[in-house]
Amino acid sequence: MAMPALPFVTAFYAALTGFLCVILAVLVIRQRMRRRISVGDGGDAEMSRLTRVFGNFAEYAPLVLILLALLEICHGPRWLVHALGASFIFGRVAHAYGLAGGAGINPGRSAGIVLTLLVILVASVALLAIVARKIFV
Repeated sequence: MAMPALPFVTAFYAALTGFLCVILAVLVIRQRMRRRISVGDGGDAEMSRLTRVFGNFAEYAPLVLILLALLEICHGPRWLVHALGASFIFGRVAHAYGLAGGAGINPGRSAGIVLTLLVILVASVALLAIVARKIFV
């Protein structure tokens, strides 16, 4: 009996995602301590921006990690899982850097969301192609 596929590549990117989560959370916590803001943003523009950086990250990370894990478990190309994982991490760092720097549109923020959405799109298409061959044949 064959061992089930274990998503080691995804686990690597999940670990990097965890580190990024901690870094973004620490930035929010530091701002809360500096401004003595317990809940919400207290009307502080910087606090609002930092909580959105963290919130935006938290909104996309679970879906991307689930897609990567499923793609890997369903025997998607390992190089593709690596490319998508690296693109996601790079995109989230670029987005966080761009959004933390200001509320306006900027290259980091734009590149970050484009990369994130491309990762979701490519992973979804690849996963659908793999699964379709299994369930419709």
